[in-house]
Amino acid sequence: MSEGVENNQELERRLRSVLGAVDPGEGFAPRVMARVAAGAADTARPARAGAVASWLAFGLAASVVLAFLLAHEWQARRLEQGREARRQLIEALRVTDEKLDLAYRAVNTREGGAPPEHSGV
Repeated sequence: MSEGVENNQELERRLRSVLGAVDPGEGFAPRVMARVAAGAADTARPARAGAVASWLAFGLAASVVLAFLLAHEWQARRLEQGREARRQLIEALRVTDEKLDLAYRAVNTREGGAPPEHSGV
């Protein structure tokens, strides 16, 4: 075990000699702080841009869904108007049939069986 400890101590000694302390020079701390501040400003913009992009995507998706719902509502209303027009047409045809039947009976059930003078018959 003592050989392993000696090897570790020797390795540590070599590393300290190779990686000795280096003076960073004057202004090191202000430069680091300026870079940290610049990095914070740079990271704030992409986060804000990402938030704007996600809201835009959400808005676009909501617009598409709303457009589909409006188109569906428009189509349903148009279908209902068609059904109502069909119902009114059938009612008009029924009334017309009754009136024509009444007129037919009135013409064909005249007393005397003789056609009117100006009928052309």
